[in-house]
Amino acid sequence: MKKLFALLFIIIASYSSFGQVSQESELYKTILSKDSLLFNIGFNTCDIKQFEKLLSTDFEFFHDTDSISNKTVFLRNLRKGLCGSPATYQSRRELVSGSTEVYPLYKGKKLYGAIQNGVHKFYENIGGRPERFASAAKFTHVWLLVKGEWKLARSLSFDHQVGN
Repeated sequence: MKKLFALLFIIIASYSSFGQVSQESELYKTILSKDSLLFNIGFNTCDIKQFEKLLSTDFEFFHDTDSISNKTVFLRNLRKGLCGSPATYQSRRELVSGSTEVYPLYKGKKLYGAIQNGVHKFYENIGGRPERFASAAKFTHVWLLVKGEWKLARSLSFDHQVGN
């Protein structure tokens, strides 16, 4: 019986070490902090420098309705598109509370990255009219530790649901 409990303990412990981290963990807080810099500052205020700092050199963005882009194309599209004319168009991203999951990535016992899954909503302001809900989507981000700094290496935005 003791052997059975020991085996069950080992199985549960090994499963939990590879699962989602708790919302109280340092990793979870770090990834949410990077998410906030990327979106609350970068996206919502069109501070392109935040994107330049947080995106890896080989960044790739996959979007279910807008194709694939690398870092250069992604930044150009931000400058000319979403952030091209804030007086006539602004978009705001809001992370759906409680939707974020963070999974650590290890090589051996060394943490080298994390996968972030979640749901976000987008709102838009067109021509000075009141802000309105535009869409919601799921996302997956692959964050990597590069020379001690967290960099967004891959971003997938999918299952877009357009608002009314």
